[in-house]
Amino acid sequence: MGLVGAYGSVGRQVAQLLAPRVALRLGGRDRQQAEQLNRRLGARAEVRALDLWDSQSLADFCAGCALVINCAGPSYRILDRVARAALAAGADYLDVGGDDPVHERLSGQVPAGRRVLLSAGMLPGLSGLFPRLLAQSFQRVDAMRCYAGGLGRLSATAAEDFLLSLGNGFGQAQCAFSQGQQVRSSASTPQPLERPWLAVSGVPAYAYLSCEQLRLFRDLQVGHGQGFNLFEGGQLAATLQRIQGLAPQARDAAQNVAALVQASALDVAGRQPYQLLAVEIEGLRDGREQHACAWLRASDGSRLTGSVAAFCALHWAQWPAGLHYAAQVLDPAACLEQLQRWLPDTRVQLPDFSGVALAEAEEGVL
Repeated sequence: MGLVGAYGSVGRQVAQLLAPRVALRLGGRDRQQAEQLNRRLGARAEVRALDLWDSQSLADFCAGCALVINCAGPSYRILDRVARAALAAGADYLDVGGDDPVHERLSGQVPAGRRVLLSAGMLPGLSGLFPRLLAQSFQRVDAMRCYAGGLGRLSATAAEDFLLSLGNGFGQAQCAFSQGQQVRSSASTPQPLERPWLAVSGVPAYAYLSCEQLRLFRDLQVGHGQGFNLFEGGQLAATLQRIQGLAPQARDAAQNVAALVQASALDVAGRQPYQLLAVEIEGLRDGREQHACAWLRASDGSRLTGSVAAFCALHWAQWPAGLHYAAQVLDPAACLEQLQRWLPDTRVQLPDFSGVALAEAEEGVL
């Protein structure tokens, strides 16, 4: 398996999980950093210098791989570049990002028998998979609300990816889903959210319908669906709002990337970093109207993203052939159970009827 972007925060987690289990090739522009990572892995992997923007370097890296895993970024700048090199080399392809722009570019382009899995991270990815775990116990889902948020310092690459995704097919602010259609959300201004799974009260919730949520609501035939982004600290939300008011071509400028990184750092200063996914459902279960809620809280979004990608890689032979989003083909229960084994500090709350064997938290263990 070839790992592109191996020594980044996400790639490191993938490498640590895969190195004891598979033959691994580590790739990155800085060979020295890749060599340092390999030493920490017990020198189990092969190391190759890799320049994503050099077609020959990319082709040489992919040659001989059965699966190429892309953890490099910004995903919205790389787009389908790594995917096409992997497919040309006869490999399958797994991307922690990619999302709708890459899906659109690869539609009808995947050779017969090859497998391509996109959005195989935390968000999107687990954010579209986790709600399915709760929904599978319902005969009918009348309403679903999905929440995502957290505190954590953004890397420059993550900040640039975030800005590149604005207006580029990731989703739509102030929109919701009703009776099979995208509609304007009734929550046109941020709503202070009060929930027992929030660490503080009154967290601003911004209505935002992602393309992943749109697929989720359509797949589950949800009557009414809503998505919300949660911004606890305030600095990140304010900076993002200012940047969104700029001309689209100016949003990903270096000073805006730096401002977003700084805002995220200010929000988390003196606080415990976390990432949160939550879902609420109203619908028909066991012949009567019921309401249910589930939530997941992790300490590190990069480790969670890398763990989702590693789960996909270890089960890649089970993927269906063709082009898919991870959330639409993974087994939600199996994925969540494995994530908890790898990340025991991840807290998950599900109703008893979900049937998922969650790991019990040990008292005194951090």
